[in-house]
Amino acid sequence: MAESSSGNMPPAPLNGREPDEGRRSSLRTTVMICYVLYLVAFLNGLSAIIGVIIAYIKRTDAAGTVWKSHFDSLILVFWVLFATLAIALITFPLSLYSLAALFQNGFDFAFIWQAWSAVALPILLWMFVIPVLLVWVLYLMIRGLISASENRPY
Repeated sequence: MAESSSGNMPPAPLNGREPDEGRRSSLRTTVMICYVLYLVAFLNGLSAIIGVIIAYIKRTDAAGTVWKSHFDSLILVFWVLFATLAIALITFPLSLYSLAALFQNGFDFAFIWQAWSAVALPILLWMFVIPVLLVWVLYLMIRGLISASENRPY
């Protein structure tokens, strides 16, 4: 097989065997469906679970192809998102208590610094970490969709 000077050759398979065209097309479609499920999870919160289950199932089928990196990325993003949201859910009552205490003390920010571990950290988690995490996930899903549409690894 002659190598193209323009660099338009598809990447070589990792395990030495070239997957057939139908398998590559099927994996590409599956990857793109998973990305869409993750994006829909911004609206319903549950479709990412379906997406990660599909990613786990299809990851072994994608071994040796560019699609394995996409499935690995989807799985990693799911677990980072899940862990962060679980911590946020656990700290939610503390956040509500912290805000109520802040209102009760007339927005005395010295109160926050006196009890920073119990008051400020949950508020910071909800005000800064969660929005940054959601933007990060949105960026990764769009980046993954673009890479998948161009048949490139993640």
